[in-house]
Amino acid sequence: MLSVASVKSASGAANYFAKDDYYTAEHSSEATAWGGVGAAEVGLKGEVTKEAFEKILNGELPDGEKVGQVQNRQSGVDLTFSMPKSASILAYVAGDERVLAAHMTAVKTTMTWVEQKFAEGRTYERTKSGEPVRTGNLVYALFQHDTSRALDPQGHIHVLVANMTKMANGAWQALHNGQLWKNNTTIGAAYHAQFRAELAKLGYETSVTGKHGQFEINGVPKAVLEAFSQRRNDIVAKAAELGITNPKALDRITTNTRDAKLNVEDRQALREAWQERAAALGFDGKTLVAAAEAKAGGREIPAMTTMERVRETVAGIAGALGELFSPKDPMVSSGIDRIGMPAVELRAQHAVASAIRIHAQREAAFSVSEITQTALNLGLKGVTAPQIDVRVSELIREEKLLPGKNDRIDGVVTHVTTPEALATERGILAQIERGKGAVAAIVPAEKVLDRLKAASGDKELNTGQLAAATLILTSTDRIVAVQGVSGAGKSTMLSSVARNAEQEGRKVIGLALMKATADRLGAETGIESRTVSSFIHTYARHALAGQGDGYKGARAELAGTVLVLDEASMVGSDQMKHLVGIANALGVDRLAMVGDRQQITAVDAGKAFAIAQEGGIGMARMDENLRQRTEQLRTVAALTNRGAVREAMEVLGDKVVANPEHVKTAAEHWLKL
Repeated sequence: MLSVASVKSASGAANYFAKDDYYTAEHSSEATAWGGVGAAEVGLKGEVTKEAFEKILNGELPDGEKVGQVQNRQSGVDLTFSMPKSASILAYVAGDERVLAAHMTAVKTTMTWVEQKFAEGRTYERTKSGEPVRTGNLVYALFQHDTSRALDPQGHIHVLVANMTKMANGAWQALHNGQLWKNNTTIGAAYHAQFRAELAKLGYETSVTGKHGQFEINGVPKAVLEAFSQRRNDIVAKAAELGITNPKALDRITTNTRDAKLNVEDRQALREAWQERAAALGFDGKTLVAAAEAKAGGREIPAMTTMERVRETVAGIAGALGELFSPKDPMVSSGIDRIGMPAVELRAQHAVASAIRIHAQREAAFSVSEITQTALNLGLKGVTAPQIDVRVSELIREEKLLPGKNDRIDGVVTHVTTPEALATERGILAQIERGKGAVAAIVPAEKVLDRLKAASGDKELNTGQLAAATLILTSTDRIVAVQGVSGAGKSTMLSSVARNAEQEGRKVIGLALMKATADRLGAETGIESRTVSSFIHTYARHALAGQGDGYKGARAELAGTVLVLDEASMVGSDQMKHLVGIANALGVDRLAMVGDRQQITAVDAGKAFAIAQEGGIGMARMDENLRQRTEQLRTVAALTNRGAVREAMEVLGDKVVANPEHVKTAAEHWLKL
């Protein structure tokens, strides 16, 4: 497990971490160590002393240079890598010190990867506020500890990352640590995968137990795991009984309720107490350790030298991935290309390909970190973060993945897309362009304002509503868009459009992604409405055929039809591609996309409505909020539209009603859509 915390006090951290309560040098020559390219750069190596550590946390390099000396300076970040309970038991109770070395190797390897991927500074070449730039160097200290606060065996390594990094120009400055926080789950998954791989070398089998690669070593009984976690459970229960949530108060409970026989300073006695507890449960771990040691002598065949070996490996991958497995995945090497390939490399290819498919179902573009995390979460044997990076780079080089738009000054690729997603977006824009100037106006421009006023009756349309309705009724483009904020009166506008279109002999059909939205559109505007999927199911095959009786019949049905797509931002790229294709192929008179690109986005891949707007579709704007009738509520709506939810809640003040079961309620509302 990985936890991340800020280091606020340099002296406090130095006093805590550099004191002699870690697993001592008697048992490990690497109880403390300096790490990072930055540490090597300034000559920090070997054991971490309190004096040197405190200076680094205070931003002072060994040569006396001061780094990032500003008010309220943050000292650093504490990344704590905690072993699975089974690993701690085998290391400290069963005495397999190989596990400790493997854990240190896993943490160091993970930190090397973290340093390469997430170490950043800020450059001010283009903006006054600065922008991130990858540096590839960190200064950090590692401290190996052996117990939890409850004095259960709990091997963990604190990695204290100092608030400093060296820029390309040679200057040292404060670390921009946002990526460490943002990617903490990905870093945790990388650590779990690396430690599993190291334990496999020692002969241990593991089983994934959590969604981010958390695991346990096979063979340690559940009763033993629970027994060595019970102390923490008792403390939590006691705190709940007393109504205590403060971390310092929890620490006091931990100290006050410890077994008087246990002494944190007497490691031997502590270890013997652990062994007695395990023995009482009929477990000493010796048999498990011996079996692992014997197995460690036999290594996995490094390369798949025959097609039979390839088939065996593929069968194992298929079993592990289940429904995610694709036997003829274009992003995975096939045929003779796999001969001579290490089995773990093929697993990495399948892990990456599966991760890409997972994200491509929901987003047209996604981050490289998301691919890494999802691929690691699949838990394929031996697959680690560096291997995934290699495979992603290969796919980019082969143009099976395409770098996303990138304005970073360092040119680092952070997001990617697939050729299929790019082709879909280009197809949408091409269909919109094809429809430009392709139809006649529904209502003549010189008559539209009078007609709209007459149709709206006592509901006088404002400037934005008039502009939107005028665009839909008078444009000669087949496909148009209305960008309107929430509460702008889109339903009132559409009602006026529908009445005028009907007066001109047009049939008006409303479309929405969700049935509930389609029903509401029909009730509020009087427009006959249906779901997008049902419309596509009815007409897509005829549009694609381009000939035959079905095609002719579909064109006849939709001739002179006005399609109104409500909540257009919710429609994914694939469905939007079908809609614009149907509109052109079957001669629809108008397809009006209506929605707010800042509001709800598509569940399926792509932001088609936003892409259409950026691609130059004919568009009107409705920016005036009519729904909120007080200045306070209009302010809240404006803040929410910008994504400033916290500020919006603050404006509401005591009018906010907190739902104690907010997740359940949100799920129920979603399922009703």
